[in-house]
Amino acid sequence: MAFACSSKFPVFLFVVCYVLIATSFAIRSPSVKPSTTLIQNICSKTQNPTFCNHILNSDPRSVHADLKGLVQILIDKTYSRGNRALTVIASLYKNANNNETKDQLYSCAMSYKSAMNNLNKVNAALKSGNREIYSDLISVIDGAESCDDVYDGPPVIPPKLEKANKNFEDIAYIIFTISKLL
Repeated sequence: MAFACSSKFPVFLFVVCYVLIATSFAIRSPSVKPSTTLIQNICSKTQNPTFCNHILNSDPRSVHADLKGLVQILIDKTYSRGNRALTVIASLYKNANNNETKDQLYSCAMSYKSAMNNLNKVNAALKSGNREIYSDLISVIDGAESCDDVYDGPPVIPPKLEKANKNFEDIAYIIFTISKLL
C-alpha cells in the first residue's frame, strides 16, 4: 500500500506545480497592453495626444509594436488617408463645373501625389533602417498644406476635401513628432 501512495505522489506534485505556475502567470500578466505605456508616452509629445492614442490603439498591431512599429502603423494610416484625399479630389474634379475649380483640384491632386511619393521614401527609409526621414516627412506635410493653400481665397475649400486634408495632416504631424524619437 505504501508503494501505491508513493506512485501517486509524483502526479500530485506535478498537478500542484502546474496549478502554481498557471496562477502565477495569471497574476503577473498585466491587464494593459504591452505597448500602452509606450503609446501614452509618445502620444503625450504630440499636438493632439487624444487623437494619437486613438489612432494607435485602434490598430491591433500596436499591441506588441515597438517605436519603429508604431511609426509603421502611422505610415500605413497616412497612406490610407492620402488615398482617401485623392479619391475625394477625383470625385470633386469629376463634378466640377468650371475651369478654376478644376485647376484648383488638379493642383491639389499633384500636391497629394507628391506627398504620397515622399511618404513612399519615408517608408522605404524606415524599412531599411535609415532613421533620417525628417526632410521627406516635411515634404509629406507640405503636400497637404499646398492643397490647403490653393484655397486661400474664394472659392473656399470644399468641406469633404478640407476634412480629408486635415485627417492626412494630423497623422503626418504625429509621425513627424514621433520620428524625432527614433
